[in-house]
Amino acid sequence: MRLRSTPFYLSLALLSTSLWAAPPTDMFTLSTPTKVPGTTLQPGSYSIRILNRLSDRDIVRVDSTSGDIHATFIGIPNSRIGKPAASNIVNWSNGAEGAAYLRGWYAPKTSAVTEFVYPKSEAVAIAKVNDSKVPAIDPASEGRKADPTLSKEDMELVTLWLLSSSTVGAAPEIKAERYKQASGKVAPRKPVIAQLPHTASNLPWLWLTGVLSLVSAALLRLTRPIVTAACSSPSQPIA
Repeated sequence: MRLRSTPFYLSLALLSTSLWAAPPTDMFTLSTPTKVPGTTLQPGSYSIRILNRLSDRDIVRVDSTSGDIHATFIGIPNSRIGKPAASNIVNWSNGAEGAAYLRGWYAPKTSAVTEFVYPKSEAVAIAKVNDSKVPAIDPASEGRKADPTLSKEDMELVTLWLLSSSTVGAAPEIKAERYKQASGKVAPRKPVIAQLPHTASNLPWLWLTGVLSLVSAALLRLTRPIVTAACSSPSQPIA
């Protein structure tokens, strides 16, 4: 009976491990000061990971290995960006206003580069010197706090824009359009969460599996005397 219960407890252990598995984390190193949304990363080593995936955006976090820099911002999947060969980090081809900017990150086991979404002022500067659409947000225009102090809710709800530069006469002009997902639809005002939000918990599942394991153990104890008695009873002579 003990051998038969082993697969059950093994599956329970694997389930608990999967529930508490940490999200994938990648490492990268910078040799010069480089900007990401909300802060400037100084030369050094950093970890980067996706905290949450929503229907039209990712919530990305960057931490320095020394523990003194933490940045959380929005990213969007962009399959038009070529996957980097040597490093998972992608830079903008041209820096803006004398500063280098990270464009995105190719996360492990994903199908597209996650492109970083910059505040309006920085996105405008990047768009002026690069021939690509730059993801942007403008929280102040929606009555929200200005980046980088966006709350978790603001990052999930703020409108996403794509900025590009076009020349009209002698001066360049910035064109803004609402971000559209790969399906061609405009991103919804309130993203549909593709997975449980962080306010939800795996605790109910853990309680359920715990209760089931206790019930199974109780059944094993109840059935054990019956099986033992059946095996130890003397055989009756055949008439």
